[in-house]
Amino acid sequence: MNPFFQILTGFLGTVSFAILFEVPKKYYIWCGTIGAIGWGIYLAFMHFVNAPIAATFVASLALIYLSREASFALRAPVTIFLICGIFCLVPGLGIYNFTYNFFIGDSIEAAQIGVQVLKIAIAISLGISVGYELSPNCFYSYHRRKKLAE
Repeated sequence: MNPFFQILTGFLGTVSFAILFEVPKKYYIWCGTIGAIGWGIYLAFMHFVNAPIAATFVASLALIYLSREASFALRAPVTIFLICGIFCLVPGLGIYNFTYNFFIGDSIEAAQIGVQVLKIAIAISLGISVGYELSPNCFYSYHRRKKLAE
C-alpha cells in the first residue's frame, strides 16, 4: 500500500479516535498530525530495518516527544495527544488473530501471535516510559514559554 495513503489514513484514524473520546475540537488537527507522524516513523523504520518491535519502540518515543512538545506549546494535558497518537501503533489485528486462533483451538498459532502482540505492547509502554523520563528542558516550547515568563 502507498505510504502516503497510509499516513493520511493514520491522520484520519487518529482524528476519528479524538472525536470518539471527546477531545476538544481545537486539538483535532494536532492529534491527527502527531498520530500521522508516529505512523510515518513506524513505516520508515519498517522500510529500512523491518523490525516491528524496534519500529514500535522508536515510534512510541517520537509520539511521546511530540505529545509533550504539543502539551507545552498548547498548554494542554499530554494524554490528549498521546492516547490519540498511539492509536495507530496498537496491535489490534494481532489481538484479534490471537483471540480467533485461541478459540478455534489452534494453540500454537495463538501462542506465537500472542507473544508478538505482547512484545509490541511492551515496546509501546517502554517507549512511553522512556519518553516521560525526559526533562522538560528538552522541549523547545518549554524554553520559549519560560523566556516569555521572565
